[in-house]
Amino acid sequence: MSDRPPTHLSAPDFNDPEVLAQLRARQRSRALFMAGILVALCVMFYVITIVKIGVWG
Repeated sequence: MSDRPPTHLSAPDFNDPEVLAQLRARQRSRALFMAGILVALCVMFYVITIVKIGVWG
């Protein structure tokens, strides 16, 4: 019996460049997704404000 925990229960090795690259890729895609949502909300609020003011109507 070894003193190490089973591999499926242990934390990822953040010193491994491959694991770190996967983590960074996941963080980057999540950040880009959130940025897209934020930009979409800003555009939507801008359009709603312009329409409510009545510049085009």
